[in-house]
Amino acid sequence: MYTTRWKGKIVVSSKEIEMHFAEIMHLAEQIEMLAGTLKSAAEDELMQVICKNRACWNSICADILIGKEVKIGAGLLHEANKLYEIGKQMKQQAKRMYQAELMNNQLAATRVYSQQS
Repeated sequence: MYTTRWKGKIVVSSKEIEMHFAEIMHLAEQIEMLAGTLKSAAEDELMQVICKNRACWNSICADILIGKEVKIGAGLLHEANKLYEIGKQMKQQAKRMYQAELMNNQLAATRVYSQQS
């Protein structure tokens, strides 16, 4: 990690800022992919299991089980949506932080330059 100290302040290099930004964006993408996988499992795979169970087993207990499976599927969908939103928010915040850090570096460089003249 390349940092410099100037009057007690830590200045992070532009390269390091870009590396952190890319890392956060990659993590956000992974979270969004996980959300998609979870959503697919809840919508498609779980529903197939429910339909197979229903076709093979007709009773009050089967109805209770299907009700619980549907409730679990709805919970998984809810969590998938929350994960997707977290990934989206991470991207937005990372972009804002990236722009702010680059601006801070530019301001710091200008300040240092003007004091040397």
